[in-house]
Amino acid sequence: MTQALIMLTSRQLLGRRRVFFIVLLALLPVAVALIYRFGSDRLDPLPVEFAPGMLDALMLGAVLPLAALIFGTAALGAEIEDGTAVYLLTKPVDRWRIVLVKIGVASAATIAITLPTTIVASLIVLSGDQAALTLAFAFATVVGSIAYCGIFVALSIKTSRALLVGLGYVFVWEAILPALFAGTRWASVHQYMLGVADLISTAPRFALDADLSGVAAVVASIVVITLTTVVATKLLERFEIGQRL
Repeated sequence: MTQALIMLTSRQLLGRRRVFFIVLLALLPVAVALIYRFGSDRLDPLPVEFAPGMLDALMLGAVLPLAALIFGTAALGAEIEDGTAVYLLTKPVDRWRIVLVKIGVASAATIAITLPTTIVASLIVLSGDQAALTLAFAFATVVGSIAYCGIFVALSIKTSRALLVGLGYVFVWEAILPALFAGTRWASVHQYMLGVADLISTAPRFALDADLSGVAAVVASIVVITLTTVVATKLLERFEIGQRL
């Protein structure tokens, strides 16, 4: 049953239009990296300065959360919206198993698109140097994909406006509030990703300035992933078709 659920969710998520849009979006950092590589003197800023800033702003700050939002809210939310979730929920399948499959497939889809472009964009800018920096952002991409998808799958069970609420979380809570209120960094997946990257990277401190220490970011990521999985499972256990806000 688990394998069938994985296949069903994969077919549902990997529709042509959805994947085409996200792939185009994910190519943006690669395009910017090419412009920097062949259209600048690579002296101001230096590659080791440009790569972290570009990957942070474009990949971690925009492309990855948008991809996770689209895949995460569709993994289960689409079935709830069209009413086919009732067939799934009447099957003798543990709710935690359903949640894990939905988060896992959404995360895998997000990683499959964003991880290669993160690595390629980094390699283009750095010309193969600073391998630890490329590896750092690769790990950050994986951690962020799982954390974001956990949040958005849980959100899609709770509300029919998950896409709108998710956009608010990404572009208001994560993009603006941490800069104004230091305490909100503990509730920001973006800050977790930067902390993870900072833990692995050997780039100069000025090139990658994370607000959370690497250890704190790793612990916070594990807590969020675990908590969202538990919350999503509880919400699904109590779920009734037509009850969402």
